[in-house]
Amino acid sequence: MYNYKDIKQVHLEPTQKCQARCPMCDRNENGGVDNKYLTNADLSLMDIKMIMPKEFVRQLNNLYMCGNHGDPMMATDALEIMEWLREVNPKIHLSMITNGGARPVSWWADLAKVVDKVEFSVDGLEDTNHLYRQGVNWNNVENNIAAFCDAGGNAKWTFLVFKHNEHQLEEAEWWAKSLGVKEFIVKKSGRYMSSATLTKKDSHQAHDRKDNDTQLLEPPTMERFRNKATKQFDQVTAKFGSMDKYLDVAEIEPKCIKKKEIYISAEGYVFPCCWTAGQMYKWWQKPGEAQIWEHIDKHNINGINSSIEEIVNTFFNSIEEAWEVGPNRLKVCALKCNKQFDPFAAQWQ
Repeated sequence: MYNYKDIKQVHLEPTQKCQARCPMCDRNENGGVDNKYLTNADLSLMDIKMIMPKEFVRQLNNLYMCGNHGDPMMATDALEIMEWLREVNPKIHLSMITNGGARPVSWWADLAKVVDKVEFSVDGLEDTNHLYRQGVNWNNVENNIAAFCDAGGNAKWTFLVFKHNEHQLEEAEWWAKSLGVKEFIVKKSGRYMSSATLTKKDSHQAHDRKDNDTQLLEPPTMERFRNKATKQFDQVTAKFGSMDKYLDVAEIEPKCIKKKEIYISAEGYVFPCCWTAGQMYKWWQKPGEAQIWEHIDKHNINGINSSIEEIVNTFFNSIEEAWEVGPNRLKVCALKCNKQFDPFAAQWQ
């Protein structure tokens, strides 16, 4: 796939903890009860030092904290990890993607002195942000963004557009600038597809912890704010009969190789990307059932007790072999890195 020395970027998920209940996130069941297969795993600074030795950190150009299940600000040692990375490699670009709704303002001011950028995922204003970012306190978000910017931090506001918030885009951009945010980005969700059945859906019903319906999540009415992959989906399924059949033969163009990136989970597991790792714990599927486990079970992929170099030379090669067309093809790689259907890239188009 690529050599250990080729790795230039790390996607680090330092924790599975999060105070939010976003309905399209695998951390919970449509915004309701938590995913029962998660353990709120949390990487300490000591864990990070064991997984990423100094010589490895020094070869990196970029490290960003994000993840499949947790918000990095909730990691116990998140700030300390960033400070250590900066100390080891002063030239590395450090960033974080977060909902911004936790931690005291002093923590955000300290973070501003260490990282190059924080991307705040804020999907509306006081009356709408919580409709998707369930459990996120608006006052905390507002105060934390202001504190980060006032301390000299480089902030980016990413606005995920739905039918219920599209009318607020202009006001939100104005508000972002008034807080000191330097970049305002519109994000177009590509998650209107069932990951279990690979079929398209027109909406997504959110729930609370008691399984009551909350917000019905619908795509924006304005075409320019819709994810273009919707049309790609229709074209592919018309030609091949279904998305599943297309993935059997789709040409794979791996993003991990292009970006020279690895992903490290909150448990310390090392993967080529967050999508392959994300197959481990689907709330609707027992661990061990997804295809990825056929590869995990054959290798020690925990970076705390096995080196990244060893994992790249064994586990990663196993995944690369599964890109070949055939009965053992790894469908998640075909879905996320094919050439004709890319809802991830279309989020920004």
